[in-house]
Amino acid sequence: MKEPGLNKKRLTIVQVISNLPNAHPVPSNKGGTEKIVYELTEELVRRGHDVYLFAAQGSKSSAKLIQYPRSLKKSGIGAFVLSKLPKHTDIIHDHTFHSALGINRRVPTVCTIHMPVKNRADYPVYVSKRARKVNGKNRGFYVYNGINADEYEYSSDKHGYLLFMGRVIKSKGILQAIEVAEKTGKRLIIAGPVNSQLFFKQEIRPRITKNPNIQYVGAVQGRQKQNLLKHAECVLFPTLMEEAFGLVMIEALACGTPVLALNNGSVSEVLAGFPSFVCKTVGEMVRKVKLKKYPSSRVLRRYVVKWFTNAKMTENYLDIYSKVIRLHSNKKIRKPIENEPISPSFTYQS
Repeated sequence: MKEPGLNKKRLTIVQVISNLPNAHPVPSNKGGTEKIVYELTEELVRRGHDVYLFAAQGSKSSAKLIQYPRSLKKSGIGAFVLSKLPKHTDIIHDHTFHSALGINRRVPTVCTIHMPVKNRADYPVYVSKRARKVNGKNRGFYVYNGINADEYEYSSDKHGYLLFMGRVIKSKGILQAIEVAEKTGKRLIIAGPVNSQLFFKQEIRPRITKNPNIQYVGAVQGRQKQNLLKHAECVLFPTLMEEAFGLVMIEALACGTPVLALNNGSVSEVLAGFPSFVCKTVGEMVRKVKLKKYPSSRVLRRYVVKWFTNAKMTENYLDIYSKVIRLHSNKKIRKPIENEPISPSFTYQS
């Protein structure tokens, strides 16, 4: 339920993100957290709020930008922000990886937990219901990430290749994606940064060398990323980790591209409208790739536009801001509160 009046009131909102080397400038095509913070900040400005953004050097924003000194360490972020805090700040939204302002009593503060970690913040916000349950023991809020769908090029013209897009690490399921390609005989394009050159050299490169249908194109952004997403026959998301959200899933769907994913972390929530996309095993994923029975591209994009936009994400955060401001003004700092935003319920029927 919305708090009467507060969602429409012009608020002074401070957005805080981590500093380098643990974060990229805002906006960034390299970091999911930076992308989400940028989308939220820009949407809040568009709605007429007075927004300040604390971010790394080189950041750009329509908000009032306060860039960190290059020498600032993560341990100093909290003190730096509080020393530069605008007068009459209504709420702080902390996106730092370690919630630098999580137990700040001076100003109402919410902390979005973008990574699958536990947190001691007074008012934590997780990016899926599953993350709140696993990492927050059902305490606090959850808000799904949202994107500006207009920035994602839609296409029903698919070029017959599978796509893995993400960090090239074991826990993201890169070896499972390669296995799917090997067992289906499909072309696979791997796009993303390599975290461990040793892992890539020992376990990835030999299989690419042996299979001419597998290609590694490195980290991608901009036009190259758009083209890969919109023309893929299917994006593979065989994550093995307790995925907090999985932004690439909604990016692919926004381009009209289906996603097949292993059922770990938030996968079944994000793909709630397409339960057939959720796989229990690599073998099941292989069978579905061969079957090629996907909804139309327009249906996929419509799903994202309905459930996972920056506008919807901002509405949910504004509701949370109003609740936390009210509780803070009543001095109920430690009272646990929860939200229950409507979860995706649109289901494709074949």
